[in-house]
Amino acid sequence: MSSSRFLSLVYGSLLGTTVLLLGCWDAELTTKEGGADREAVVDTVPDAPAFDVRSVTLDARHPPEPGLLSRLRNLGVTHITLVSFGWQRAADDPQVRVDTSDGWYSESHRGIRALARRADSLGMGVILKPHLWIGGYDEQQNRSEIGFNSPEKWGRWEDSYRRFLMIYARLAAEVDADVLVLGTELSRAATTRPQFFRALADTVRTVYDGPLTYAANWHDEYEEIAFWDALDYVGVQAYFPLVDTPNPSLDTLQTRWRAHRAELAAIHRRTETPVLFTEIGYRSARTAARAPWRWPEEESGVRPDSALQARCYRAFFSTMRTAPWFAGAFIWKWHPRDDRQDPTAFTPQGKPAERVLARWFAGTRPGRSVQPGTTHAPPHRPERRESR
Repeated sequence: MSSSRFLSLVYGSLLGTTVLLLGCWDAELTTKEGGADREAVVDTVPDAPAFDVRSVTLDARHPPEPGLLSRLRNLGVTHITLVSFGWQRAADDPQVRVDTSDGWYSESHRGIRALARRADSLGMGVILKPHLWIGGYDEQQNRSEIGFNSPEKWGRWEDSYRRFLMIYARLAAEVDADVLVLGTELSRAATTRPQFFRALADTVRTVYDGPLTYAANWHDEYEEIAFWDALDYVGVQAYFPLVDTPNPSLDTLQTRWRAHRAELAAIHRRTETPVLFTEIGYRSARTAARAPWRWPEEESGVRPDSALQARCYRAFFSTMRTAPWFAGAFIWKWHPRDDRQDPTAFTPQGKPAERVLARWFAGTRPGRSVQPGTTHAPPHRPERRESR
């Protein structure tokens, strides 16, 4: 890790004003892991940032405005997560195609290098998270179904995927990324071919010495992964359903989050590996708590609800912040100012949810400014785990 990464994050006094706008103090409910005992705790803090890894996924068609990363730093963001794609024609096509040229800026090698340099100059890190895109741009994604009926085709896909992933392993080493994600939501492949992913982790470690994880879906995947012991984090795409009732209260949302937390604690106990949310997000829509994974395009006509989005984030932060085994989260997602978004989109920027992030990411009490010169320690890399 470069020496500049270890510089303290400096926050402007504007943050105190931003946090003050939240204007309320949450009630946090905690539970003994795996049990039913619970107690209400008055939330008179946070005095410190909620987690070590406090990331947002940046999605930029073009170079973002100069102040965007500074704004994220002032929110308490420690890392920007950058997603790049390999391309498959179909879930049963064994070839992964790679295009590192100048497509979307934040997906290109040129953009990743430039954003990494800018983040480093501000005391932030980068996380690389390769995805696979199946079919055309408008096709529904079924990467979880990638699989083959013959060993020969499995072997061809594994060779092709390894070549794709090693491109980003070398790039991760070049830009000094703090985490590399080995794959995202490849449910069938990850649960039926664990030895491939173990070997892939070993191969990646020959060129990249940072922490590794895999981004497993919340639904029928993260509990079935057999190679967590070969990685540094249990990675979860945390789109857990919360409640099906309209306009749920914070207390109701926290109750559901406590149940999810207990399940995650069980995975931590079994794997002895910290848990990292490789994605979590809520739309500013009335269905945010019922089906957080749904895209705006799937629910035309749903009314915006930015208050519910903020409340869902408050339930997540207030429930998970006390889990000592929880490493942090990647928020989905953030855009440059000129990228127009649907009013029910995932991004928290410019909505009440942004103020929630400012409070929990920066660890500042409402009404108390963080003055220039205040320091926050950078996240620490976990101790290297031996693949076995």
